[in-house]
Amino acid sequence: MLGYYIFVYMLPELTVKKSHMKKSKAVIATPSFRDFYTTPHRLSALGEKIVENILKRRGWKTRLLHFPTMEKQSLPLPQALAHLRTCLVPGEFGPTAFFSRYQRFGPSPADSAAMILNENPDAVFLSCFAFAYADDTLSLARQLKEQRPSVPVYAGGAGVSVLPEYFEAEECIDAVIAGEAEGALTSFLGENPGPDDGIGVPLVTTPSVKKDLWLTTILSRGCPRTCRFCANHLTQGRVFRTVPIEKFLSALQAFPEEIPLHINFEDDNLLLDKDYFFAVLEGIRSRFPRVDFSAENGMDYLLLDIGTLDRLIALGFRQFNLSMASLSPSILQDSHRQGDPEHLREILSYLQRKTIPSITYFICGLKQDTTQSVLESIRFLSRQPTRMGISLFYPVPGLPGFR
Repeated sequence: MLGYYIFVYMLPELTVKKSHMKKSKAVIATPSFRDFYTTPHRLSALGEKIVENILKRRGWKTRLLHFPTMEKQSLPLPQALAHLRTCLVPGEFGPTAFFSRYQRFGPSPADSAAMILNENPDAVFLSCFAFAYADDTLSLARQLKEQRPSVPVYAGGAGVSVLPEYFEAEECIDAVIAGEAEGALTSFLGENPGPDDGIGVPLVTTPSVKKDLWLTTILSRGCPRTCRFCANHLTQGRVFRTVPIEKFLSALQAFPEEIPLHINFEDDNLLLDKDYFFAVLEGIRSRFPRVDFSAENGMDYLLLDIGTLDRLIALGFRQFNLSMASLSPSILQDSHRQGDPEHLREILSYLQRKTIPSITYFICGLKQDTTQSVLESIRFLSRQPTRMGISLFYPVPGLPGFR
């Protein structure tokens, strides 16, 4: 089941039968990390919620600690990033001031470890959702081992899955659980998959400023496309799979029908199966008549047409986040990605006529990018009826053309 890129790396001292693992209390933690910015959508912790659900179904008591949401503090710029010093404007503010200072999002590794160990766990599962935060994850693991060496520390998540051996080499990590949690974690626990162990249905709730309920979830896994800048396949494989509609709608029954509900889908490629997606939306709306939707991670505008837009708007989409990748034909070709600026213009113009807001993202920093190519994308989008989003590209282990 879900046999795509699923590996479990065990250190020698953990070659005991995993079925004898003590099922008592587990802490699932997202380590704090250092960066210039973050957003609530990047911190939805969907993977951690899936891990928690798997453990609970097997009799564990759990506590989920999502450290990046707790606090933030400014940090001095490390030497490795000294070349960015001239790009930072002290005291900068406003809608474009995302990268004004280097920060830690969440408590220090020492304080985080103390909070985890205060729960008296029998095991700690650390989730690293991006390889950029690998060293932050290891810093927390070292603190856990320093403060209480007897507690086993396991590491998983997308950041671990792209280069498991980087974590396996560290003494502070007792086991590396790489790949999709539904398969890899179940195997690690030494148990056979149960009837509820298909693709998980993580539902993460956040109260919004409008006092309704903001729900973040994901419906699909895997992607058959070969975009060179995307690491999705390194964890989820290239076979597109979806949550059974009945399973997803059943999970929503935990919420009262009368509540104003907003659902954000974090999927990469929902429109690859439009019939499925429309069936999901119609099923949700039949139970929650006041629901509306967004897809904050972006939709491929090439999979949209006027008819699809009309149907999505009628079902409750109030904003569209679109992914352009690049305006440059040569960069798109090198990235194994397609583009059609005229089609994008048509989509954006139609949304404007329907008074539906949009944000269009392009990627800055692809292998062939230059200052000129970035400016061309900015100029193009500045002339369209859309807000502009710049997604910074960084290579991760496993992507072609990078070491």
